[in-house]
Amino acid sequence: PSSSLGESIDDGLNSYIDVFSPHTPHSSALSSLPPPTYSSTQHHSLLSNFDLPYFRRLITLSIISPITMDLLFHHFAPIFIQVFSRLKVVLMSHKGPDASTKAALLERVRAGRVVRRHAYDLYLPPKTTDAKLDPITSLLFFPGFGIHHSAYADVASQISDYGIPVTVVSLEPLRLAHLKLGGGMDDVRSLIKSAGKEVVEYCKNNMQENNLDIEGNSGGNIKGNIIVEWAIGGHSMGGYNTLQLAEELVQPDCEPPLVLLDDGSTSRVGSQIVVWAAGNIVESVPNLRKAESSLPLRVLILLASNDSIAKFSSRQQKRDFLSKLPKKSRLDTIKGGNHSGFASYDTTREKSSTFLINGLRDIPLKSQQEEAARRTANFLLTK
Repeated sequence: PSSSLGESIDDGLNSYIDVFSPHTPHSSALSSLPPPTYSSTQHHSLLSNFDLPYFRRLITLSIISPITMDLLFHHFAPIFIQVFSRLKVVLMSHKGPDASTKAALLERVRAGRVVRRHAYDLYLPPKTTDAKLDPITSLLFFPGFGIHHSAYADVASQISDYGIPVTVVSLEPLRLAHLKLGGGMDDVRSLIKSAGKEVVEYCKNNMQENNLDIEGNSGGNIKGNIIVEWAIGGHSMGGYNTLQLAEELVQPDCEPPLVLLDDGSTSRVGSQIVVWAAGNIVESVPNLRKAESSLPLRVLILLASNDSIAKFSSRQQKRDFLSKLPKKSRLDTIKGGNHSGFASYDTTREKSSTFLINGLRDIPLKSQQEEAARRTANFLLTK
């Protein structure tokens, strides 16, 4: 090679070395660098120089590195296993309506007595010519753990036969009655808006067909000032969720959900609470008596004598539970009934392998549900 070429290489190398030398001022080192030169071939994009095979090898090595394996197997794996095991228990606990309940529900739908929506099933009262429509006492009901909402079709239909519209909430897909999983106050507000509108339309159509006003007088004009007042209720886990909602209602700064409908009617939450087969887990029951509120609650606790799940272990436990309820509360027991007898799902029959968990009934399923419907209706209609 020529001497001029060697000198230029040495000068360029020395300039680059000076950049990293602690004895060379940074500014002078940078000024000593030769000006950069670019060719037309260097003006391509950065992606064109991207080495994809190298990047894949780098990702693979990162995944199988000891640090990553330790994180996966010793930290994240136990969490994943716990989450999936609990989800498996929830899904395996799902219970659907039995065949006769499905058939009866379909018959009511065809007769116009049941409206099925994505978020709920609405059970409508029979059409009448003498009932007053203001206010319309109604029930918003939350199912128990793992139970499909249509499994309450039989008992909800019987309550509606007393003239009380019943909305049974759908908690799909998990079927867990919880404030964060479809059972919160915002969910209640949405439900009473949608279901309340349908109740008003149904009752107004009934009055128009019979030429009645909202007071039940003949020849009157129906105006848009009907009030639908909802009691909140639930079975088992749905009952505990109902008590949690009641705790929110009795807070001094809480305004009970009230929705003004398009026609001027009102759909609102009232002061009545209905709980079936719940309360023995006293730690999960809020203190409703201690809270001060302008909304005095009325609470019905309906238990079954042969219930093996919602069963008080001692008299003291029962007293502790009652001490948390408002003074205007009532505790009733259906003699001979069991835990699952409040609904009609496929584990309420004696042939089911899980029947014994709920307790043995001494009365027919139909009798327990008739009694539950009668006592609930009497409580709601007697204020």
